[in-house]
Amino acid sequence: MAERVLTLLEKKPDLVFCLPAGNSPVGMYKELVKAYKEGKADFSSLQTFDMDEYVGLGPEDPQSFIHFMHHHFLDHVNINLDNVRYPDAMAVDLDTELRQYAKEIAHKGLDIAITGIGDDGHIAFNEPGAVQYPETHKVKLDEATRLQNAPAFGNDPEAVPEYAITTGMAEHMKTKNYFVVCSGSRKAPLLQRFFSREELDPQFPVSWLRMHPNVEFIVDEEAAALIPDDIRKKALAGEEL
Repeated sequence: MAERVLTLLEKKPDLVFCLPAGNSPVGMYKELVKAYKEGKADFSSLQTFDMDEYVGLGPEDPQSFIHFMHHHFLDHVNINLDNVRYPDAMAVDLDTELRQYAKEIAHKGLDIAITGIGDDGHIAFNEPGAVQYPETHKVKLDEATRLQNAPAFGNDPEAVPEYAITTGMAEHMKTKNYFVVCSGSRKAPLLQRFFSREELDPQFPVSWLRMHPNVEFIVDEEAAALIPDDIRKKALAGEEL
């Protein structure tokens, strides 16, 4: 995954990167930092937006996603911090803050985003529901999501914030290069559902990526185990799905 980021960065030094948090991208960030320290990458013009954040957690909180970004990536490369943007999750007027964040994303345009798939089918923190929202917004986290994220909060789901901020579906759909990273057998039923059905289901948010003009799934064998054989054969042959 880091190689894809570096290839895009080489083509466009002022790349606009929607940064993901969580366990899955840690290895990628390590490789990006390594490339910088070896003189193989220049992040001085890189521009970033955080993909999501917990409401009520500030940059100094070790569980906040912006703290995560600094710890794993931003503090170890030559990025200009003026080019680092994240939502102020402690803003008194959160609605105004999120509208401004969405305007900035629309103005800059996202060149690359990387995400996993939540156990309930969410991408970023776009949870299953009757509707999906196009731009950055506040969302109440499903209990399944709080349970999934509990290990970062002492394995206590109740300690996981009840609300979060997430980039919206239109922002994801407009991202020029979109990558979904999945590993492990727990993700296999999710990928099976995605590749076996054609509908766009707001109760299964990742299904909206069927509309994306340039999305790539990077999965291991366990995660891909239940993908229909005809789809697997096309993917292995490098054909468009």
